[in-house]
Amino acid sequence: MYQESLPSQENSSKGKSFCFLRNKDKKQNGSATAGAAPPAGSNGDVTPNNPGEGSSSQKKKIKETYKPAAAVRGFKKDEMSLEIMLLKGGFRDEPFKTIGVVGLPGVGKTALCRSILRNERVKSSYTQMFWISLWNEAEETEEEVEETEEVVEEIEDTLPGDIIKFKSDVRHLLERLSDHQEKLAENKYLIVIDDVGEAEEDRYYEDLNKCFSDEHLPKQKGGAVIVTCRSEEAAKKVVGDDNLHRLQPLNDPNSCWWIYNEAVKGKKTSEDATISNKVKEELMKRCGGLPGAARMMGEIKKDKNKANRTVSTHSTFLA
Repeated sequence: MYQESLPSQENSSKGKSFCFLRNKDKKQNGSATAGAAPPAGSNGDVTPNNPGEGSSSQKKKIKETYKPAAAVRGFKKDEMSLEIMLLKGGFRDEPFKTIGVVGLPGVGKTALCRSILRNERVKSSYTQMFWISLWNEAEETEEEVEETEEVVEEIEDTLPGDIIKFKSDVRHLLERLSDHQEKLAENKYLIVIDDVGEAEEDRYYEDLNKCFSDEHLPKQKGGAVIVTCRSEEAAKKVVGDDNLHRLQPLNDPNSCWWIYNEAVKGKKTSEDATISNKVKEELMKRCGGLPGAARMMGEIKKDKNKANRTVSTHSTFLA
């Protein structure tokens, strides 16, 4: 049994499965949440829609997975791949490039792009960087707007101060970019547009692509645009079929445990040799290899530890 490999104080958690997305409020939602499913064989006492636990709206839950981590783990090869695409020798040696980073919610698209903006070789090539959080305030409730603003602000706070940061919907993006025409014209720029959505109407993608046209985006000194998107098909409508980086879930149990443990402790941590590989592998299985899920599990455990007035991190990560 998995639980038998854990400290005895956690045996009380037997039989509980894990919901990696937060259960902060009491609104009920019948939709299943995207992400890792509870492992087979669990009793299922705690599920995403367990009325006894309370559940958030699906949109709120997914947004919570985007809260930025203190550090990035497990993206070394992905960062190298993006670096190659951005620098000379990439998919095409051209002055202007568009790249799509696609993957599941919580897989780390935002974290990867934040990391590439700190990459010294990329910084030496691109002299002005932009971070644009894309969202449509008009389609959200007042509560959802507040939640989105909180997440966006937390992401922006983790970015270097010399990066130009703002949020916009697609309809006003061209106007917002025009406010920075001088910097765009004078520099080789790198623009990250975070969270391009899926839209039923082609107008959404037409408006977005218009922002990248020669008419509106200066390209004399070169530049690049990276968009993050959950849907590969949606990303292709913006960057084409070839310029995609598909971000996969982590397959390294140590990375999943490190992310989880950092969230539990609330700070950077070193490797813990006392944790068995079996425990780490079970964590990776339960979070589906999604960094956002592992982090949410750690934050829930941290809250539980705080409530129990304990700082133990060797206890089970089962809720």
